[in-house]
Amino acid sequence: MRLTFRKIFPALCLCLNLCLSSGAFAQDFTINDFASSISIKKDSSLTVKETLSVEFHRPRHGIYRDIPCRYQDSYGSSITTPIDIISVTDGSDGNVKFRISRTGNIIRVRIGDAKHYVSGLQRYEITYRVQNAILFFDDHDELYWNVTGNDWNAPIKKSRCLLSLEGEKTKQFWASCYTGRKGSQESTCRYIPGDNFIEFISQKNFLPGEGFTIAYGWDKGIVSPPSPFRKLIWMMNPAQNWVFILPLVSCIIMTTLWVRIGRDPKVRESVTVMYSPPQFDTRPLSPAEVGAMVDENLDPRDITATIVGLAIRGYIKIEETKKEGLILDSTDYYLKKLKETDASLSPFERQLMQDIFGSLPGKMVSEMKNTFYKNILSLKSSLYGGLIQKKYFTTNPDNVRKRYLVIAGALVVGTIVLLSSLLGDRLGDIRPFLAGILTGLPVLGLAKHMPAKTRAGAAVYQHILGFQEFLNRAEKDQLERMKDQNLFSKFFPYALALNVADNWAKAFEGIYQEPPDWYVSPAGMGRFNPVNFNRSFHSAVSDMSTAAYSAPRGSGAGSSGSFGGGSSGGGGGGSW
Repeated sequence: MRLTFRKIFPALCLCLNLCLSSGAFAQDFTINDFASSISIKKDSSLTVKETLSVEFHRPRHGIYRDIPCRYQDSYGSSITTPIDIISVTDGSDGNVKFRISRTGNIIRVRIGDAKHYVSGLQRYEITYRVQNAILFFDDHDELYWNVTGNDWNAPIKKSRCLLSLEGEKTKQFWASCYTGRKGSQESTCRYIPGDNFIEFISQKNFLPGEGFTIAYGWDKGIVSPPSPFRKLIWMMNPAQNWVFILPLVSCIIMTTLWVRIGRDPKVRESVTVMYSPPQFDTRPLSPAEVGAMVDENLDPRDITATIVGLAIRGYIKIEETKKEGLILDSTDYYLKKLKETDASLSPFERQLMQDIFGSLPGKMVSEMKNTFYKNILSLKSSLYGGLIQKKYFTTNPDNVRKRYLVIAGALVVGTIVLLSSLLGDRLGDIRPFLAGILTGLPVLGLAKHMPAKTRAGAAVYQHILGFQEFLNRAEKDQLERMKDQNLFSKFFPYALALNVADNWAKAFEGIYQEPPDWYVSPAGMGRFNPVNFNRSFHSAVSDMSTAAYSAPRGSGAGSSGSFGGGSSGGGGGGSW
């Protein structure tokens, strides 16, 4: 026998109906009656009272009601409708336990006692106030309201809504109602109008996912639209968003701390050009000390500049080596120790020599990779210790930064935990997290600026800036008048540390300088040209900087450094 769709379809509908009425799709509860009473006030606010007659099919603690407080209109704009829960009772003025929480755009009212179960017929009455739900058009005002919501996980047998308008009588009214799933134009419902009130009555049972929506319009002038200021306040949502004052407070406190204890003392108004690095006890500061005084950190280039400075002073020789490959040759550099350390070196320079060579006569730069990084922390301690001894700092700058980083982390975690545990139900899930992150950001951002120099340190810093200006903007006639054939090499380590080596080399175009005896190249020096030498030496600088700070993966090493688009109301709920 040939079956057709026309014959099969009624049978499928019958099967579906049997399944829905049987235990296959049984719910924990049924809403026998969903009655809503809405009073529209002159100030455009609403007072909504929802009375739900619920029949539990098995023991449960109670129900929860989800009410949206933010919507997207048909133009994609976000509309906030502030909601205040006034009361929750059993319908006979008897109080019941309830808890209010916020998640995203939803306010959840959870009704019931976690220590007790209920079953059979129960009655719940929820009263709440809504603002910013009225739609104001050119020719009339209107409320477009989803009475039941479409997100209940239980059937609703019937629903009705009594809507009243406070104030003078409207001469005209507009009314309509809709039933079914979201966006449905089905109107299995009716309405009974009166003087400034109207009752909407559904005429069908609602399955899970279906709901009851009403629309009622009246003459303009009866309800006052909210002022722009009130709209701004609703948009700002201070009831929940007040927590974002905490980042502002954090920013003000950190700025005040920086002004009082983190800002360097002011020693002079402008930078004066200096023609040599600053000295302490007639000895010039090392390139690493000069670099650290500028950014209060030990950078890879500070270590490389110090190695070059030791080579120029005769403690090290840098030898370039070539190794032939199948396609390309590889370049490496051999650091050869020429003499032992002595008292003329700073503690940092002596430790750097010890960390590189130990008891060896020399070492390839490639051999320092993935091993030398272990010395960085002790080198920092030695460098900062020397600057503190010279009274340029009162405290190790690294420790100051770490202290504020710890404070930032504690602020983030503490703010999130406190807000979530004390006010999480009111604020929702995301606000405590965002407020915590933003509260810690000012501390995190200003941490690197909190180490402060002493007055002597600020004076040396100004001297360094003047020396950097000389290295960066030196002119040919100025250098010729200095009559020093080793001037390029003499200040080359400082130019590396201050990141102005390119301009320092260009200034010597056409000026004779002695070729460096501290650097050996397989190709030989030939006629020495500072620009060409600086360009070719970039490879050595890069390799030494990389080798000093490179670490195996995972070691953690590194430098610190409505209408028409949807209605108000709605939501849904379930049991728990």
